[in-house]
Amino acid sequence: MPHAQPLRTGDLDRLGEYVVVGRLGEGGQGVVYLGAHPATGSTPYAIKLLHGPLGEDEAVFLREVELAKQVARFCTAQVIEAGLAGDRPFIVSEYVDGPSLHREVRAGGPRGGGALERLAVGTATALAAIHRAGIVHRDFKPQNVLLGPDGPRVIDFGLARALDAGATQSGRGAGTPAYMAPEQVEGAEIRAAADVFSWGATVCFAANAQAPFGQDSIAAVLHRVLTAPPELGRLDGRLGELVAGCLEKDPRNRPTSRELLLALLGDGDVRPAEPGSPPAAGPAVPGLPPAVPPGPAPPGRFPPASRLRDLGGAPDESAEPRTRPGRAATRASVAVSGALLVSAAVLVAVLVPALSGNGEPVGPGRPGGSAAATGVRSGPTSQPARAAPPARHPAGTGARSAPLPSPDPSAPPAVAGVAVPALAGLDRPEALSLIEKAGLVAGVLTSADSDRRVGQVLSSRPEARTVVARGTRIDLEVSAGVAVPVLAGLPRRQAETALVRAGLVPGEITARCSAEPAGRVLASAPGAAERVSSGSAVALVVSRRGAEVPSVVGQREADARSALSAAGFAVRVRPRLVGDPSRSGVVLAQGGASGPCARPDAVVVITVGVEGQTGPGPDPDPDPGETTVPVDPTVTDRPGRARDVLPG
Repeated sequence: MPHAQPLRTGDLDRLGEYVVVGRLGEGGQGVVYLGAHPATGSTPYAIKLLHGPLGEDEAVFLREVELAKQVARFCTAQVIEAGLAGDRPFIVSEYVDGPSLHREVRAGGPRGGGALERLAVGTATALAAIHRAGIVHRDFKPQNVLLGPDGPRVIDFGLARALDAGATQSGRGAGTPAYMAPEQVEGAEIRAAADVFSWGATVCFAANAQAPFGQDSIAAVLHRVLTAPPELGRLDGRLGELVAGCLEKDPRNRPTSRELLLALLGDGDVRPAEPGSPPAAGPAVPGLPPAVPPGPAPPGRFPPASRLRDLGGAPDESAEPRTRPGRAATRASVAVSGALLVSAAVLVAVLVPALSGNGEPVGPGRPGGSAAATGVRSGPTSQPARAAPPARHPAGTGARSAPLPSPDPSAPPAVAGVAVPALAGLDRPEALSLIEKAGLVAGVLTSADSDRRVGQVLSSRPEARTVVARGTRIDLEVSAGVAVPVLAGLPRRQAETALVRAGLVPGEITARCSAEPAGRVLASAPGAAERVSSGSAVALVVSRRGAEVPSVVGQREADARSALSAAGFAVRVRPRLVGDPSRSGVVLAQGGASGPCARPDAVVVITVGVEGQTGPGPDPDPDPGETTVPVDPTVTDRPGRARDVLPG
């Protein structure tokens, strides 16, 4: 039997038909126990008991567990069964004797080479098997990858519905921030593409010992998940490109788990063309089929299978048996030869006149003039065709090219041009300084919404490296930052979510007494609609139910009573004997209300100093030396009741 920690007070000794032997660990979602079944003897099982109840999702959870039982056992910890302990769900799975990927990387450092590739293939295989069974994991992360003696195993894929229900009950979102997909952060429907994103983040962690969007504060991590590119670190080559495709912000641009697995294995099915998209075509060559250039994938799209094979995969095997070996190679050779011939003809028509001519333009009536526009000789001639100079008139007007005038030796030399410096990314003052140093002039400044810091240059017109005359005006577009959203009136949690979605970070939280419900946002700093740089902290002032109790210590009794009554509080006075006449009639302390905010009808007790006197009092037989305080029954804290008089 594997080693486990002893059970604690309050732990159950049985879960369903399973005997609980010991503890394997505990996390934010539940406790994992080591269990055994009477029918299987010493065979160990891992039993996870969740902290929170299922609520109304019990039937959905049990149905998903039935699906989880159908998941192929390779690369996963097989789900055996599930049940309820009261209203808390538990799930029984195969015990995997090995540490989690998270613990192994933290202890032994990042993986690389073949070890990283084996991990990527094994976990992608598990993910494809889970998705094939119709399950979305929802919490794929290094902690849910166990490194068993026979390879990596993915766990907790049968707990998706239960984790969602428990997260709803506890007010937390399902998933782990550093490995959550953007649509998961935004609260959209979670599909299998979210698991592919989490897989890419997990492989990044394995390669770098650091998640691709950091692991600092939750708000900062979620902001990077929504807006920043991933930090791939040591991931490069084919695996790096695959992981980058999995970490696309738009789930439609990520591969499916099956496409991912095939790509890792060096093969894949070609994706069908998008509806309505025209087929790509190259230059037509007479007698040959049109050439289709491979070309890069559209921006943001996962490379199709043809590109994946270019990254090192095996060639695609056609479904149709090959009847003529070498026929495809012959076709390709002929197509390439034809394309080279066309290119050579164009080069001859354009470059030869430039290298051997005397600079005289070719016009109508001159040899080759009729073919100048196309670069193809129209008939035999003793001179090569010459390219016409660029036309200086609108196309289609019928005007003919005219010879260029000879340069005038007496004309002043042309002003030398300058290249527009690279200004994007600089702060506005630095950009203006570079413009001046280059002999140019700052033009119009426009502002635009951007996640860059306020005042950072986004672009210039003309663009960088464009050669222009000295003194040209350069227009700049600078970042106006992001606007602080309207937060007043929102519950604190909703306000923090709105800040993260806007690219900002929740800052210091200050409570203020208010008649608004507790936890409601009263104000923010910076305020709503103010412009700040992306990632800036926004402080929140939240409501604390009740009215503020004014401090009256040190005031005269009459002034203290007036201030407390004006704030809506009842007053009770407790006298205290003082030896200093200057403290007589002064409030020495106050209390009664719980905290700085109290309900309007609360009673505030103030302690007022009174000067004592010695000598005979109303007692017919007072003790010698006793100090007494005269009681005025007309002084009350409320109508019809005398105030309390207490000895000091």
